[in-house]
Amino acid sequence: MGLRFLSFLGWYRLRGGWRLGLLLLLLSGATWPSKASRLPAADSLLQALRSAPSDTVRAKTALRLSAALAPTDTARARHYARHALALSTRTGFAYGQAHSWLQLSALAIIRNDNDRARRYGQLAQRAAAALPRSAAADGRTRRLLAAIANNRGNVADRQGRYEAATQFYLQAVSHLAGTAEVPTTLTVYANLGNSFQALNQPEQAAAYWGQAVALGRATGPVPELAPVYLQLAALQLQQARPDSAWQLLRAAYPIIERHPFYAGEYYGTLGQYYLGRQLPQPARQAFRRALPYATTKGALGYQAKILFNLGQAEAQLGDLSQARATMQRSLALTQQLGDAQQLISNLAALAHLEEQAGQWQQALYYYRRGQQLRDTLAGAAVQARVRELETRFRTRQQAQQLQALRRERAAQQQALLQQRRLSMAYLGLALAALGAGGLLGLLLRHRQRLARQQRELQAQRIRQLEQEKQLLSTTAMLQGQEEERRRLARDLHDGLGGMLSTVKLYLGTVRGRVVLSEEAAALFAQSVDHLDSSISELRRVARNMMPEALLTFGLPQALQDLCAAAQQAGGLQVHLQTYGLEARLDHATEVALYRLVQELLNNVLKHAQARQVLVQLMRHHHDVQLVVEDDGRGFDPNGTRMGVGLRSMQARADYLGGTLDVRSGPGQGTAVSLDFRVPPPTAPA
Repeated sequence: MGLRFLSFLGWYRLRGGWRLGLLLLLLSGATWPSKASRLPAADSLLQALRSAPSDTVRAKTALRLSAALAPTDTARARHYARHALALSTRTGFAYGQAHSWLQLSALAIIRNDNDRARRYGQLAQRAAAALPRSAAADGRTRRLLAAIANNRGNVADRQGRYEAATQFYLQAVSHLAGTAEVPTTLTVYANLGNSFQALNQPEQAAAYWGQAVALGRATGPVPELAPVYLQLAALQLQQARPDSAWQLLRAAYPIIERHPFYAGEYYGTLGQYYLGRQLPQPARQAFRRALPYATTKGALGYQAKILFNLGQAEAQLGDLSQARATMQRSLALTQQLGDAQQLISNLAALAHLEEQAGQWQQALYYYRRGQQLRDTLAGAAVQARVRELETRFRTRQQAQQLQALRRERAAQQQALLQQRRLSMAYLGLALAALGAGGLLGLLLRHRQRLARQQRELQAQRIRQLEQEKQLLSTTAMLQGQEEERRRLARDLHDGLGGMLSTVKLYLGTVRGRVVLSEEAAALFAQSVDHLDSSISELRRVARNMMPEALLTFGLPQALQDLCAAAQQAGGLQVHLQTYGLEARLDHATEVALYRLVQELLNNVLKHAQARQVLVQLMRHHHDVQLVVEDDGRGFDPNGTRMGVGLRSMQARADYLGGTLDVRSGPGQGTAVSLDFRVPPPTAPA
């Protein structure tokens, strides 16, 4: 079988950011050869379909015609795929049935009809499972199964089932093992990288994308290598590494010149690069060049995102009227798709543009729509999080109980076995020596020793359970604290902040409609200024409770902001040194370290009367060390009762499995250090 496919890219939302979309396989036939590098023209295939000598040949030709029409006319492509399915079913052409269901699944993915795509993928898998597995047919069957697994992974990825998507992609890799399908294997590697990025594992994602790049370079610059470069460039932009993204864009450009199928995705990523560099003019040119490609492919989600970014560039250039028109086009497409997160972003951007233009009523309208949608999503997210936490707690509790029962049963069996053996030995000695009295004493001492051992085992088990209970309680407490901080920060920012912003909009409306005296106007302006200050203070409090820099840019940037804020608030010099943090730690570890540094800096500001503070965070392989040292007045650790702050720091150290050391003395300053280890990352399969 000659496996031909078209790869599609699009932008879609992922946990607060945007990344390139999935690579999709569209098959063009079952047993016919594929010598050309491009799909035949639709007109010639249509003529071949009319003159085909049999239903089997017509089914093959209809599938090839469907694949040729897919990039420009998905409706006609779907018509010919269904025609191929009907012909294959009527003639019992098993390969044609499997290919037809796969083609229909791929076209449903392009239309964002994920439910139908999932059902069609299952039907394709069922039809392929009945194919013969002879030596001659095994190669094409494996390639077909790989394409089905890849597209089922696409559907799972779009539905947010990232673990399931990863399993499907790994199945596709196993099917392709030993075959010469380099473009297909490269496509699956790229999709694996997407899934691991969605699972918040950028190192794993970069590893699979790196394998795809190595595979493409070893066999020559194939067209499928271009989207992989763009995936990596998008990841670098997300991680605030524009120079690395620029190098990847330069590597992709020669392939784009020879194979312009990915030109739209290239210019979209290039526009993102220019926006990040605060260069709105070239960004607008890049997005305008990307838009016709997205329109031709019929990818509505991609069009909506390109229009959204184009509107941002136009707003930065001061062309507010054009920016509003572009944003409204993006909003219409987003409403058609039902993408709630993108819809919130569009409404917020339009509200800001209307406010800049002085259209207070329209700005208020967009703001209210966004707030209602955000509240709806927040409620659903809270319910899902509660269900997830309950399931995790029950599963962990059951596992702990089962493990404890197994340990207790094993200890009892071992004790009984020892008692039986020793009893038999003592009985033999008694019969041999006829020393009943001496044997009785020995037996009593042995039983006492066994009883003592059992008591020690029981006490050890109780201590172990207490330690596990304490660790579970500490973990739950810290997780609850962070969940509560996030909830309060979200409520302050979205709830109270939204109410204050609404009040500001109302006051702006009143200012334009009511004529005030000079004294009343001055008081009115002073009230608006105080309201702005309150909004700024509210946002500062929300950022302190759950800093945006920690979620977006990682621990080093968040610590830098925290140290700068402490230096500005306390009038002291704060020096931050980090080493070995190029790769991010897991989110829970980063939050724990951030809270430790925050608590220590607060203690310095409140009690130390210090002039300088040194904050060091270093990582070497799996060893991590945090040191916070000041030159303040110090204290006597042995003569000071542990307060709430020290207990909180000790709890976080226990949660990380580390050792907390506090060294201080009157007039000698204070040095607090934490040492712990992080588990090694899992290598890609």
